[in-house]
Amino acid sequence: MNRPLRVGLVGAGMVSQYHVAGWRECPDAQLVAIADPDLSKAKARAVLVPGAHVFETLGEMISVCDLDAIDIVTPPATHAELIAEAQAAGLHVICQKPLAPNAAEAAAIVENQSLHLRAMVHENWRWRHPYRALKSALEAGEINRPKQFEFRVESSGLLPDHTGQLPALVRQPFFADMPQLLVFELLVHHLDTLTFLFGDLEIAKARLSYRCDAVRGEDRAVVDLVAGGISGRLIGDFCVTDAPQMPRDRLFLDSGDQPVVDGWSITLPDTGAHAWDPVSAYEVSYAETIRHFRDNVKTGERFDTEFKDALVLQTIVGHIYQLSEHNWAIPL
Repeated sequence: MNRPLRVGLVGAGMVSQYHVAGWRECPDAQLVAIADPDLSKAKARAVLVPGAHVFETLGEMISVCDLDAIDIVTPPATHAELIAEAQAAGLHVICQKPLAPNAAEAAAIVENQSLHLRAMVHENWRWRHPYRALKSALEAGEINRPKQFEFRVESSGLLPDHTGQLPALVRQPFFADMPQLLVFELLVHHLDTLTFLFGDLEIAKARLSYRCDAVRGEDRAVVDLVAGGISGRLIGDFCVTDAPQMPRDRLFLDSGDQPVVDGWSITLPDTGAHAWDPVSAYEVSYAETIRHFRDNVKTGERFDTEFKDALVLQTIVGHIYQLSEHNWAIPL
């Protein structure tokens, strides 16, 4: 492919702003069109991309624009139809996670995937600076491979703020109606990060809690698991009083009382502490994910997060919900 990769963005919701910025920063790529059923949202995003066309549907976009790839940023229930439509038009696909509402539908997407077109799930957590730095340190032998870990993801987002509102629902109102919340929507990122850092996952136990009446899904999850042979625990909780409103990651290795990764900072034995600005670093994680897609479409190399990898993770997510019904029945 000699010309810049010509891309259409489908979906103009909250996180699409980071996709738009990522494509604008991506060399040898051009975002040429944005589609959303709410045309006003598509137009608002297109303001940042001079010359970009706007449409209500992917079909309209395909019929007008000469595209190479589609970036899908829509709810999971829409992914299968959009992926099929894009691949029928001969387009490569990058798709936001989760790939589908459940593992069975994700498996159908993988089964029907074109063998001649590239497809990747947009999983930006593993492109965050602290996790890239930790992975490099592990691979270089700068730190020893841990024997155990604890991964805490905490937020006060489902506790009332000074106005009486729940910050997580102000930011993402759709959380309220999701029957599966923390594991499906958020901790899937952290499960992928553990796979990236340590290796394949095995889930031992899971316990989910439902304390916040404003949401249907779980507001706390405790998962005992093994990652690449390393035992650990993943804890997600959106009702932690002294936590920030936005979820904060803290990864503890072995029996350390201080996290190696704390939000957007990392502390390593030899290099000490290093921190990144949360706003710009968050944007960079999207940009690096998009650049990886662009690079590997052009080179033909394997994506870090292919559809079949997303299926494995989605199967694990489903297993966690199944286990939670049997392992610990008593709410926290």
